[in-house]
Amino acid sequence: MRQLLARVPALTGAALFAMLAWIFVAMSKRYVATQLIPLSVKMERSSLAVRSTLPKQIEVKVSGEGWKILSLYLNRPEWSIDLANELQRPSLTIETVPNAAQYIKPFPEGLTVLDVQPPVLVVELEKKVTKVVPLRLAQTITPASGYVIVSYQLNPDSATVTGALSLVEPIEYLQVVPQSNNLKGNFSIRATVSDSRFAPHLHISPSQVTLTGISDKLAQIEFADIPVQLVQASAEASVTLIPNKIKLTVGGAVSDLETLRTEQITAFVRYYDVLSDTTGSVQPTVILPERLKVLHQYPERLQYILRR
Repeated sequence: MRQLLARVPALTGAALFAMLAWIFVAMSKRYVATQLIPLSVKMERSSLAVRSTLPKQIEVKVSGEGWKILSLYLNRPEWSIDLANELQRPSLTIETVPNAAQYIKPFPEGLTVLDVQPPVLVVELEKKVTKVVPLRLAQTITPASGYVIVSYQLNPDSATVTGALSLVEPIEYLQVVPQSNNLKGNFSIRATVSDSRFAPHLHISPSQVTLTGISDKLAQIEFADIPVQLVQASAEASVTLIPNKIKLTVGGAVSDLETLRTEQITAFVRYYDVLSDTTGSVQPTVILPERLKVLHQYPERLQYILRR
């Protein structure tokens, strides 16, 4: 901006006066302008709520002095429907052109409304209700590279929804969208409660919550000689696994691996898997504590001797 002003020659007093006079004359003339005005519905003091779909914006064409039109743009008006000021009936019909000055707030005096689109607003109303619903993450939390999410929680973990009965009743939960990714260590971030799946005329509180948790570094550890058990065995036959122990490489968060012990790892083969096998070897099942996974296993399959 400074560079732009530096290129404009300095105006003398007479030239500045002439320019201001020209602007005053120009802005005092009448013009026609069209503006998109956002629509808002206020239902705090009403026993009814909107259940129909309404346009997000109203197109208004006005005529008036340039100053008045400029004021309309600068004041950022809304087409505001306060249900507390309307008759409490199931349907509200608004003829937009003759009633524009009543609903556009603020609306400068001296402007004439020439046209409004849509010409008629039909607002379907219904009993207003309030419901508390749980919050869920709308997407997987993304940790930083080389990290894994160990734990997280939302605070609060529920939200209050207010609106028309037919819109609120089916809502079982609301989704929460985290505002940042690449998380590491102890984190605390804001998350927005999303109502994109539902009608816009719902009031949700709070609109934002706090997502806290721990993102720990990934690591891996090896365990040798993990015994493989035979389960669901029959007394009519015996099975000898060859070998009867395996070697595992387990991956997960550093904090989880530090507390992992051999006795927390379970490896087994089902007897009926041996009976139904046609290859001469079986794949053992390995069960680890939550959030841990097997990266490598040796051997992957075990041979066996079946005696009946």
